[in-house]
Amino acid sequence: MSDLSEYFSVEENMSWTVVRSPHRARLTVEEVVRRLHGEPDTMTTGRPADCASDLEYDDLDDTVFVEQRGDAVIIVGFGTATAEEEALRRLGQNATVHSVFWTINNFNRLYYIVDGVVVTELDTLSPLDRRGTDPEALTDHLDALCNLHGSSDPGPDWETAMATLESLTGHRLDPDWFTRPQLLAKVNRH
Repeated sequence: MSDLSEYFSVEENMSWTVVRSPHRARLTVEEVVRRLHGEPDTMTTGRPADCASDLEYDDLDDTVFVEQRGDAVIIVGFGTATAEEEALRRLGQNATVHSVFWTINNFNRLYYIVDGVVVTELDTLSPLDRRGTDPEALTDHLDALCNLHGSSDPGPDWETAMATLESLTGHRLDPDWFTRPQLLAKVNRH
């Protein structure tokens, strides 16, 4: 993650969400943008590393980068567009959502949502304190977060939170992803 520090500090604010629709045909980027109350016809492209450093702080909340990867849609933002539970529940209608986010004040969450229902929700800094309809559903994937929680190292480790999401989804966000052009959408428009 330090490779991105010259563009934008992902240590401050970031959300990463992976949405899949196991119930029907592949979920599309356009449908995901609609679920986030955006207009698919107005999508543009931009490099997340460049755009994030060029955008005004207020614009970050309503800007997401999206990518189709097979049957999954990847969503990355530097604001709260996909960090709020309501937005994640909308994304999870007839779909599965795995999401992690953090803000500058260390407020964070990792979510597992199926069909709009929160199955598991946890604070990545306190991974033993879980909520949802099945708080233990992610247990097999939380060893690294639990080990960090028990260590004496100061401060958050967002890389481990991202590695946990990678373990859950099989999808990876490497530093090069942020330097390549991605679809950019403005959301929360209604």
